[in-house]
Amino acid sequence: MNYKYYFHTSLFVSLLFMHAQGFASEHATAGWIEKAVLYPDGIVLHAKLDTGAETTSINAVNPEFFERDNRRWARFSITNRDNESVTIEAKIIREATIKRHFGKEQIRPVIMLDICIGDVRKKEQVNLVDRSNLKYQLLIGRNFLNGDILIDSASTYILSPDCPD
Repeated sequence: MNYKYYFHTSLFVSLLFMHAQGFASEHATAGWIEKAVLYPDGIVLHAKLDTGAETTSINAVNPEFFERDNRRWARFSITNRDNESVTIEAKIIREATIKRHFGKEQIRPVIMLDICIGDVRKKEQVNLVDRSNLKYQLLIGRNFLNGDILIDSASTYILSPDCPD
Protein backbone atom coordinates (compact mmCIF):
# COMPACT_ATOMS: atom_id res chain seq x y z
CA MET A 1 0.00 0.00 0.00
CA ASN A 2 1.30 3.46 -0.86
CA TYR A 3 0.94 5.19 2.52
CA LYS A 4 2.22 8.55 1.27
CA TYR A 5 -0.52 8.63 -1.40
CA TYR A 6 -3.11 7.49 1.14
CA PHE A 7 -2.03 10.16 3.64
CA HIS A 8 -2.10 13.02 1.12
CA THR A 9 -5.44 11.86 -0.27
CA SER A 10 -6.89 11.63 3.25
CA LEU A 11 -5.54 15.07 4.16
CA PHE A 12 -6.99 16.57 0.97
CA VAL A 13 -10.40 14.98 1.54
CA SER A 14 -10.40 16.09 5.19
CA LEU A 15 -9.49 19.67 4.32
CA LEU A 16 -12.07 19.72 1.51
CA PHE A 17 -14.76 18.43 3.90
CA MET A 18 -13.84 20.96 6.59
CA HIS A 19 -13.77 23.80 4.05
CA ALA A 20 -17.24 22.81 2.82
CA GLN A 21 -18.44 23.17 6.42
CA GLY A 22 -16.73 26.56 6.81
CA PHE A 23 -14.15 25.15 9.24
CA ALA A 24 -11.01 25.59 7.13
CA SER A 25 -11.79 29.21 6.28
CA GLU A 26 -11.89 30.08 9.99
CA HIS A 27 -8.54 28.46 10.82
CA ALA A 28 -4.99 29.08 9.67
CA THR A 29 -3.17 26.09 8.19
CA ALA A 30 0.38 25.75 9.42
CA GLY A 31 3.19 23.34 8.75
CA TRP A 32 4.51 21.10 11.50
CA ILE A 33 7.44 23.54 11.87
CA GLU A 34 6.80 27.29 11.92
CA LYS A 35 8.46 30.49 13.07
CA ALA A 36 7.01 31.88 16.29
CA VAL A 37 7.51 35.32 17.85
CA LEU A 38 7.66 35.78 21.61
CA TYR A 39 6.40 39.12 22.89
CA PRO A 40 7.19 41.67 24.20
CA ASP A 41 10.79 41.06 23.11
CA GLY A 42 10.00 40.05 19.52
CA ILE A 43 12.49 37.17 19.38
CA VAL A 44 11.79 34.65 16.62
CA LEU A 45 12.11 30.95 17.42
CA HIS A 46 11.63 27.94 15.18
CA ALA A 47 8.80 25.95 16.75
CA LYS A 48 7.53 22.40 16.37
CA LEU A 49 3.72 22.23 16.33
CA ASP A 50 2.68 19.05 18.11
CA THR A 51 -0.92 17.91 18.50
CA GLY A 52 0.33 15.11 20.74
CA ALA A 53 1.37 17.63 23.39
CA GLU A 54 -1.35 19.22 25.49
CA THR A 55 0.72 22.19 26.65
CA THR A 56 3.37 24.33 25.05
CA SER A 57 6.99 23.95 26.23
CA ILE A 58 10.00 26.23 25.97
CA ASN A 59 13.70 25.59 26.42
CA ALA A 60 14.70 26.86 29.85
CA VAL A 61 18.17 25.64 30.72
CA ASN A 62 19.00 26.17 34.40
CA PRO A 63 16.22 28.65 35.14
CA GLU A 64 16.62 30.82 38.22
CA PHE A 65 13.71 30.83 40.65
CA PHE A 66 13.06 33.76 42.96
CA GLU A 67 10.37 35.52 44.98
CA ARG A 68 8.70 38.77 43.94
CA ASP A 69 5.58 40.19 45.57
CA ASN A 70 5.23 36.98 47.60
CA ARG A 71 4.99 34.91 44.41
CA ARG A 72 7.40 32.48 42.76
CA TRP A 73 9.00 33.73 39.56
CA ALA A 74 11.36 32.22 36.99
CA ARG A 75 14.13 33.83 34.97
CA PHE A 76 15.83 32.19 32.00
CA SER A 77 17.59 33.17 28.80
CA ILE A 78 16.92 31.87 25.34
CA THR A 79 19.01 32.32 22.19
CA ASN A 80 17.63 31.79 18.70
CA ARG A 81 19.32 30.52 15.52
CA ASP A 82 20.38 34.10 14.63
CA ASN A 83 22.26 34.29 17.94
CA GLU A 84 19.77 36.82 19.32
CA SER A 85 19.18 36.36 23.02
CA VAL A 86 16.54 37.53 25.49
CA THR A 87 16.03 37.03 29.18
CA ILE A 88 12.49 36.16 30.17
CA GLU A 89 11.13 36.80 33.66
CA ALA A 90 7.66 35.53 34.44
CA LYS A 91 5.49 34.62 37.38
CA ILE A 92 5.01 30.89 37.90
CA ILE A 93 1.27 30.32 37.74
CA ARG A 94 1.25 26.60 38.54
CA GLU A 95 3.18 23.36 38.24
CA ALA A 96 2.26 20.79 35.61
CA THR A 97 2.74 17.05 35.75
CA ILE A 98 3.93 15.95 32.32
CA LYS A 99 3.76 12.33 31.21
CA ARG A 100 6.88 11.47 29.23
CA HIS A 101 6.97 8.94 26.37
CA PHE A 102 9.05 6.54 28.41
CA GLY A 103 6.48 6.50 31.20
CA LYS A 104 8.15 8.72 33.78
CA GLU A 105 6.28 11.78 35.02
CA GLN A 106 7.97 15.14 35.35
CA ILE A 107 6.88 18.21 37.34
CA ARG A 108 7.46 21.47 35.46
CA PRO A 109 6.87 25.13 36.34
CA VAL A 110 4.33 26.88 34.10
CA ILE A 111 4.39 30.55 33.07
CA MET A 112 2.32 32.69 30.71
CA LEU A 113 3.93 33.74 27.42
CA ASP A 114 2.64 35.89 24.57
CA ILE A 115 3.25 33.94 21.33
CA CYS A 116 2.53 34.68 17.66
CA ILE A 117 2.34 32.15 14.82
CA GLY A 118 1.04 33.46 11.49
CA ASP A 119 -1.57 36.01 12.52
CA VAL A 120 -2.58 34.09 15.66
CA ARG A 121 -1.37 35.74 18.84
CA LYS A 122 -2.22 34.32 22.25
CA LYS A 123 -1.08 34.47 25.84
CA GLU A 124 -0.75 30.82 26.76
CA GLN A 125 0.50 28.61 29.53
CA VAL A 126 4.01 27.38 28.75
CA ASN A 127 5.96 24.87 30.78
CA LEU A 128 9.70 25.26 31.33
CA VAL A 129 11.97 22.33 30.44
CA ASP A 130 15.50 21.76 29.22
CA ARG A 131 15.05 21.20 25.46
CA SER A 132 18.72 21.82 24.64
CA ASN A 133 19.11 18.27 23.33
CA LEU A 134 16.16 18.75 20.96
CA LYS A 135 16.13 20.48 17.57
CA TYR A 136 13.39 23.01 18.41
CA GLN A 137 13.46 25.23 21.49
CA LEU A 138 9.72 25.80 21.40
CA LEU A 139 7.09 23.08 21.20
CA ILE A 140 3.58 24.38 20.52
CA GLY A 141 0.89 22.20 22.06
CA ARG A 142 -2.86 21.91 21.67
CA ASN A 143 -3.46 24.68 24.22
CA PHE A 144 -2.19 27.19 21.62
CA LEU A 145 -3.44 25.45 18.46
CA ASN A 146 -6.99 24.72 19.63
CA GLY A 147 -9.62 26.61 17.67
CA ASP A 148 -7.19 28.60 15.52
CA ILE A 149 -4.59 26.51 13.68
CA LEU A 150 -4.76 23.32 11.61
CA ILE A 151 -1.53 21.45 10.89
CA ASP A 152 -0.48 20.17 7.48
CA SER A 153 1.94 17.48 8.63
CA ALA A 154 3.53 17.25 5.18
CA SER A 155 4.62 20.91 5.17
CA THR A 156 6.88 23.32 7.04
CA TYR A 157 7.04 27.11 7.23
CA ILE A 158 3.69 27.85 5.59
CA LEU A 159 3.02 30.94 7.72
CA SER A 160 5.05 34.05 8.40
CA PRO A 161 4.61 35.73 11.79
CA ASP A 162 2.22 38.62 11.18
CA CYS A 163 0.89 39.78 14.54
CA PRO A 164 0.63 43.41 15.58
CA ASP A 165 3.07 44.48 18.30
